[in-house]
Amino acid sequence: MQASVIIPAYNAEATLAECLSACLNQTWPAREIIVVDDGSTDGTARVAASFPVRYVWQKNGGPAAARNRGAAEATGDVLVFTDADCVPEPAWLERLLEGFDEGVVAVGGAYGIANPASRLARMVHEEIAARHAELEGEVDFVGSFNVAYRRDAFDAAGGFDATFRQASAEDNDLAYRLEDCGGRMRFAPDARVAHYHPTRLLPYLRTQMRHGYWRVKLYAKHPHRAKHGDRYAGLADLLMPPYALGLVCTIPLAVICSMIGWVWAVATIIYALLRMRLPWTLARRTGDPAMLGFAVVAAMRDVARAVGMVAGIWRFLLGRRTGASGGSC
Repeated sequence: MQASVIIPAYNAEATLAECLSACLNQTWPAREIIVVDDGSTDGTARVAASFPVRYVWQKNGGPAAARNRGAAEATGDVLVFTDADCVPEPAWLERLLEGFDEGVVAVGGAYGIANPASRLARMVHEEIAARHAELEGEVDFVGSFNVAYRRDAFDAAGGFDATFRQASAEDNDLAYRLEDCGGRMRFAPDARVAHYHPTRLLPYLRTQMRHGYWRVKLYAKHPHRAKHGDRYAGLADLLMPPYALGLVCTIPLAVICSMIGWVWAVATIIYALLRMRLPWTLARRTGDPAMLGFAVVAAMRDVARAVGMVAGIWRFLLGRRTGASGGSC
């Protein structure tokens, strides 16, 4: 199999060199490595020029558009994507390609952590690791940070939907379309890339608000998926954000009316119990009591996602502006 590795990059000079060095030192060499500069204003071009890779510049259009541009430039029969802030392990590409057999159109891999010194980064990573631990064999979602697609299946599906202008849900959308066309997808836990997870709370919450916003577009485009989500992001990921926002918005009523206050208190206790399950699991698995603090982070994240969902509902459901693109089968 001839693999083209495609890396979308936007203002990525801080991490791109480490990413490219790792991609060039694989046990299974890539046919080519393509860096698609999505209109960067920093030294991304200079960093890319210092490596034996193909460099393509485009006007800023978002990561989905950048990946599609890379796919159009690629010559391999397998399209492999990772991100500029990811550092693939030496056997990464080999492990991805091993996952292909008859009928498998995409193989996704797992995350490691590139910045374990940050407590927030460790919390975010451990949650992802816990989700990945539940995945094995065939799946219904593969993430664009670490994924390989058969070229013919990718082209037949129309690639990524470039109307997802930011990094959120465009990989879900493509996975759903591939599955709807009868394609099988596989998770390869040994195909890992270390990722620079977020280290500051406010930027992390802004990202989560963006996730909530684009998630509405995703389910407006795939309404049958809204009933259960997928194996990575299930029904709880849809229900907990509005639950949390409802609690926040009803605080004034709870203070004014004692009856509402009792209902609010019970609902808050239920929410807290539901939210403590994962931090408790992470603390036991890692032996780090600080992981219990992830319950607070998760609560703030729920509110941020819900605010994004409200904005998404206003635009994509009430305004009916999904702007959907992407092929069928």
